Amino acid sequence: MKQLFAAATLALVLCSTAFSAAAQKRRPMNEEERLRWRTEMRNYKHEFLAKELELTREQQREFFPLYDEMDDAIERINTETRELEREVSTKADASDVELEAAARAVFSQKQAESEVEQSYFDRFKQVLKPRQLLQLRQTERRFTQRLMRHHNRARNQAAEK
Repeated sequence: MKQLFAAATLALVLCSTAFSAAAQKRRPMNEEERLRWRTEMRNYKHEFLAKELELTREQQREFFPLYDEMDDAIERINTETRELEREVSTKADASDVELEAAARAVFSQKQAESEVEQSYFDRFKQVLKPRQLLQLRQTERRFTQRLMRHHNRARNQAAEK
C-alpha cells in the first residue's frame, strides 16, 4: 500500500513537473507558479527522504524544518551568485575588478554552500541516527537522479510528438 501511495505521489509530482516544464517553454513561471512548484517538489523530496532514510514521525518533525532552513540558505547563495554573475556579465563597461569579483563569487559558490551544510551537520546529528546521517547525501543524489531521469523521459516524449 505504501509503495502504491509513493508511486502515485511520484506520478503526480512528476506530471506536474512536466506540465510546468512545458508551460515554461511558452512563458516563464510567475511567482505564484514558482512557489507552488517549489512547494510540491519540497513535499515530494520530504516524502522520498523520509521513506529512504526510514525516518520516524518524530525525526521528520524535527529534521525537515532544519533541512528546509539549510536548503533555503543554499538557495539564497545560488540566487545571489547568479544575479551577480548576470549583472556583471551583461554590463558592457564592467571593470576588470568587477569581473574578477563576480568570477570569484562564482568559483566560491560551492565553498559557501559547503559551509552552510557543515553548519547544519551538528544540528542534523541531534535528530538523525549515524547511519541516516551518512546516507543523507547518497539519498539526495538518488532523488536528483530520479528527477533527471523523469525530466529526460518527459522531454523525449515531448520531442516525439
